[in-house]
Amino acid sequence: NRRPSAEDDRAAMVLQLLHVPERAMFRSEPPPSWFGNPDNEKKSSSWTAPNWLTSRFHFSFAEWNGGPSSFGALRVLNDDLVQPHRGFGRHPHRNMEIVTYIIDGKLTHQDSTGTSETLGRGSMQFMSAGTGITHSEQNLGGVPLRFMQIWILPRESGLEPAYGGYDGTTPPAKAARQNQLQHLVGDKRADPSTCVGGALPPVLIEQDCNIHVAELDAGASVQLPIAAGRQAYVVCAEGAAELSGGKGTPL
Repeated sequence: NRRPSAEDDRAAMVLQLLHVPERAMFRSEPPPSWFGNPDNEKKSSSWTAPNWLTSRFHFSFAEWNGGPSSFGALRVLNDDLVQPHRGFGRHPHRNMEIVTYIIDGKLTHQDSTGTSETLGRGSMQFMSAGTGITHSEQNLGGVPLRFMQIWILPRESGLEPAYGGYDGTTPPAKAARQNQLQHLVGDKRADPSTCVGGALPPVLIEQDCNIHVAELDAGASVQLPIAAGRQAYVVCAEGAAELSGGKGTPL
């Protein structure tokens, strides 16, 4: 008898899939006064929705308690659409790793560490709220802003607050996610030798989790190995995608 190999373990691992359609998410349209905004525009050719914010919650959040509470360390994933010249006024956070991935438009961030930054498509702003931080997120442009707001539970409480930004609008950044997976977020305490290419990703947080992004042409595909004991949460932000198992079997 031979001992089971790593290949045997992978073959024996059963991949389970739970599909969460958009219609199952909660649609939130809070009043402008919640975050210090003026009244909604009555007539504006640049607005694509009647309310300043349209948010789709993947998990229970704010006024909605009808969904799952988390997925592993992933606590919040909100798909936010903010209309021009509106945004989230200054508000506090504590003990949370927060990353925001920008899909369309430009996001301007300001916080209590003195940081002020504007980032566009493919970019990510991130912060460790730790012992406490206040910040604002604004759409100061003339077109709608769409982004994914992602909250990840930290490995421990009471961390020192920190902020960072990754510019995804440069030619190298665009190339890094075109028809391939870009490892954008990873564990600050990871061993670089265990990462793809032997280097840590540009965005580092205080949790053992990773975020990959890709922009795929029609017919293009990518592969993401999922090790035993790990799990993955996949979001199709634009267009449509098909998932398959390790040997190409449709899920």
